[in-house]
Amino acid sequence: MAMHGGSGAQSGGLKLYLVKRPSPGFWAMLEQRRVRLPTFPDPFPATDAVGLIQGPAAVIFAAADLAEKAAAVRVAEIKGVCPSHIAVIAVYGDTSAVSAALTAVEADLGEAVFHG
Repeated sequence: MAMHGGSGAQSGGLKLYLVKRPSPGFWAMLEQRRVRLPTFPDPFPATDAVGLIQGPAAVIFAAADLAEKAAAVRVAEIKGVCPSHIAVIAVYGDTSAVSAALTAVEADLGEAVFHG
């Protein structure tokens, strides 16, 4: 799967990225943009991997639901400034769980995912 190689899988609506062993700079940027929720610790503790899923808002809600049901991960919305209603979510967990969550999203929403 392209998302595991550092680039992303992308499509009609979704782009999927897997970041293994995120750097301190990555964490700083991600935490700056993470939507604060009462169910998440603040700051959120670093995890082994972070999956990033970008796409239209409605598809992102479905992707968040699928990811959390597929593996032991936590999902949070990431703030952006896109006027086209493109949203980003971060999928937090260990590498195998995040990978499984992204695979499940790709399998279930495959028609919305671009592989180019």
